[in-house]
Amino acid sequence: MKILQPLLYLALRNFPATRLGVHRGVMVALLGSASATLPVHAGIPEPDLVWYGRVLTTSGGATVRLTTGTLVWQIEPLAGGPPWTVTTQLTNINDQFSFVLRIPCESPEPGFVATPNLVTLTTPATGYRRRTVTLNGQPLALSGVADQFAPSLTDRGRTERIDLTLGTVLGDSDGDGLDDAWEQQFFGGLGANPNDDPDGDGLNNLREFRAGTNPTDAQSLFEILEVNRAGANLRVRWSSQPNHTYRVRRSATLRTAAADYQVIASGITATPPLNEFLDTTTAGSAQFFYIIEVQP
Repeated sequence: MKILQPLLYLALRNFPATRLGVHRGVMVALLGSASATLPVHAGIPEPDLVWYGRVLTTSGGATVRLTTGTLVWQIEPLAGGPPWTVTTQLTNINDQFSFVLRIPCESPEPGFVATPNLVTLTTPATGYRRRTVTLNGQPLALSGVADQFAPSLTDRGRTERIDLTLGTVLGDSDGDGLDDAWEQQFFGGLGANPNDDPDGDGLNNLREFRAGTNPTDAQSLFEILEVNRAGANLRVRWSSQPNHTYRVRRSATLRTAAADYQVIASGITATPPLNEFLDTTTAGSAQFFYIIEVQP
């Protein structure tokens, strides 16, 4: 009480005398509560590590960014000790990413044991492993990053992009030709009509799904951008999307049925945002017409 009295006296000097009794009771209760519930840390709290990225899957030749589900990471110290889990919900972040995950950290305090379930920032750095990552219990694979990480004190608050890939292809539960995850991503449910064209760009939802374009954005298109001469050859350029493969068909006349256009190239890997094909077999002809197809 010897410690509380000076604090109480200084605080009460600012209150009107007629309300002194009420404020005295409140102040004592608050001070007592604060001192009783103040958490004890084994180390010094540090800014979180921030992991963010996309969760992707492939279905029907289209790459889909997932935006729903529970993401669970299991982390373990390389030097030994029990692993722990960190969990977050997938969402749609700026139409680019699927999640942001914060990893709590602390720096060590001499004489104390590290707090469980926290990453310790040390110099030299302490090593950890991203032991498992799952989405609704299904395993995910890290894309382009190591499963081990070792943050030092200078890494406090550091952000890291980590894309994840779902190995199991998600299904089309309503049988409309549109992947369930794709419908969830762009329409928030499974009610999208494959024949609708909500952005009015001339491609219905089914064609947008197969092309890998955004069905709600009229500027997201699968189209031939130009056909021009390159010496004795013709150069064809078209818009492309990641993880797609293309086929080039050609005809000397526009009136030919699309199915009768001759296949002159196939298995062309996407190089987003633009693909280019040089047709070197055009000598002696005044003109050609082209069709670009997404190849299953």
